[in-house]
Amino acid sequence: MTSPASELPLDAAVGRAISGLEALGVPAPRALFLLGTGAGLLPLRLKESTRSSLAEVPGVPEAWRGVQLHAGNLEGLACWMIEDAPGPPDRGALPAADEPAWVRGFPCWLAAAAGAAVLVHTSAGAALVADISPASLAIVSDHLNLSGRTPLLGLAGSSLGPLFPDLTRLHHAALRAQAIAIGSRIGLAVYAAVAACSPGPALETPAERLFFARAGAQVVVQGLEGPLLSAAHAGLAVLAVVCVTDRGEGELDLGQIVAAAERIAPGLEDLLVRLAPELARVAEEQQVEA
Repeated sequence: MTSPASELPLDAAVGRAISGLEALGVPAPRALFLLGTGAGLLPLRLKESTRSSLAEVPGVPEAWRGVQLHAGNLEGLACWMIEDAPGPPDRGALPAADEPAWVRGFPCWLAAAAGAAVLVHTSAGAALVADISPASLAIVSDHLNLSGRTPLLGLAGSSLGPLFPDLTRLHHAALRAQAIAIGSRIGLAVYAAVAACSPGPALETPAERLFFARAGAQVVVQGLEGPLLSAAHAGLAVLAVVCVTDRGEGELDLGQIVAAAERIAPGLEDLLVRLAPELARVAEEQQVEA
């Protein structure tokens, strides 16, 4: 595939990567699972699965070249699963100084160009209100981007999405309702919640968390703005699931947060597997609407 000289770097990168994935025989997805936290064993539930290193795929930005792409069938849903861990571990998924803003959301555009219609994103976060308990799952109903960042800078003229994507229906209401219903049936504590997107890498101060709560947020998640806004631009419906690890009270460290997320992981995995048929249905609806 050749690119015109005027083509934006994102569009050119996605075009090259699509050609590379096709050459590798990677099947097209209907949904992308971008797994930030709590679902590390989910790729083992795929049938007819393949695994590809994104380092082998031309066009993939350097930040994502250490990540594996798992493709396969989850309870009838053709999907891709990618760990949401761009860049080297010692940078904590923060962008490099010279990295284009769109790099953080690259898998969303890539999956959408390959045929996906739905993004499932998992992450860890803290509760900001008393009625959401630790060790529960929060299904994002809306979000506040308080990070000061956006992956959409410089995308005027992109063929992959509109300059000002509509965010009013980004978080899919029917998927959220089904996730809450299924979670409740299998004994999980599941809530709908507004998420505050914070920048990191430092944990939030008590004053910041109080401010986020007063602004209307019920959970806070670092780095969530990247996949959410990229998905909106790419035209993906979103189900964002937050593993609530703590209330943000007292002293905490990253090790405690990771351990708490790992304890929630089996329930999250079970929920996503049971939700797969509904994800397939919504993906087909999205395709018809498009």
